Amino acid sequence: MRIYRVLLMPILCCVLLSGCWDRIEINDLAIVLATGIDYEDGKVQLTSQIFIPRKASAGDSSGSGGSPSGVTMIRTAEGRTIAEALNRLQRKVPRNMFWGHCEVIIISEQAGKRGIREYIDFFLRYPQFREHAYVFSSEKAAKDILALLDPLERSSAESLREMANLKLGTRVTALELAKSIEGPSSSAILSRMLILPPEPDQDKLTTTPYVKGLSLYKKDRYVKTVKEPLSVGVLLLAKELDNIIMPVEFEPLEGSFSIRLIENKTSLKPRIVNQQWSMKVDIQTRGEVVLNTTDANLTDPAVLTKLEKEWSAKLTSLAHDALDMSQKELRSDFFKFAVEFRRYYPNQWKAQVKNWESIYPDMDVEVNVDAHVVRTGKSTGPQGIPNEDES
Repeated sequence: MRIYRVLLMPILCCVLLSGCWDRIEINDLAIVLATGIDYEDGKVQLTSQIFIPRKASAGDSSGSGGSPSGVTMIRTAEGRTIAEALNRLQRKVPRNMFWGHCEVIIISEQAGKRGIREYIDFFLRYPQFREHAYVFSSEKAAKDILALLDPLERSSAESLREMANLKLGTRVTALELAKSIEGPSSSAILSRMLILPPEPDQDKLTTTPYVKGLSLYKKDRYVKTVKEPLSVGVLLLAKELDNIIMPVEFEPLEGSFSIRLIENKTSLKPRIVNQQWSMKVDIQTRGEVVLNTTDANLTDPAVLTKLEKEWSAKLTSLAHDALDMSQKELRSDFFKFAVEFRRYYPNQWKAQVKNWESIYPDMDVEVNVDAHVVRTGKSTGPQGIPNEDES
């Protein structure tokens, strides 16, 4: 009897095992690296950039030493909704489309004008999409950016991902975008992508996307593009300013100092006094001089003090310009002031949340910038000429 019990246990285990009856082999998958959304003629256009494993493994068989790009293909489909476009897109691909490796989402400004709430809902609801995929805005059609054959990276999707990691603008994921749009501020800031003109002897697709400016979204709709220098002020207040070199000039010197940003910390301190809502913005900035085209010597404490003062004044002016655009022109809280008020004054926020759109434009905002130059470079003298040792 004991022997039967011993034999019965493995038999039952075999019956309960599910096995791999519903598996999908990797050879049957079309791996999507990036997706783009456009809107034309009343229909949503969904574009996917799909990895081609055979070309990736074969290498450059031509021996010309060309780009490793070309390991992707592009497919586009349209529909009344993004879900309908996805269904039609699958019909154009002979393999089961897998979106789990999609790391980049591009939304054209034309599609953004219609509203992006539908797209966000789809990306976060559809099981395969990654909520941490980076989201960008594009001046022209998103499908044109995905079609590029980047000379340096394997695909334009990888190029965009690297740009996001370099923090050349904002670095926003699909989840963060949803929180920004649906949050108390009801706004979002996306990096704006353009296409770099190709070299004269290259195909028009053999080029790369690049960051230029920001796309601003009020509620879920694209409303404005901002470029330098205003974009610097927007990034400064949005706690996204990084990887930038700024020129600073002051009289009576001719020329300028170029300062590379090393560290930037922006803190928001909300206040409610006598029913008056206000915000204090403290900005701590550190940088190093990478170019001096003046005749001034940075070893002179007076010159260094003047440079820091002028840099602080320039950053303050850019921050005020960004505030004027946000409060007076667009009347939208792009800098998440509402989030801070909700955190520090939950009861007052709950009572006034419906009035935030009228409170924000008239709010008094104080900006204090403390900028310091902590490095002057390998050379201390003007024009980068090191002093000769005296014999």
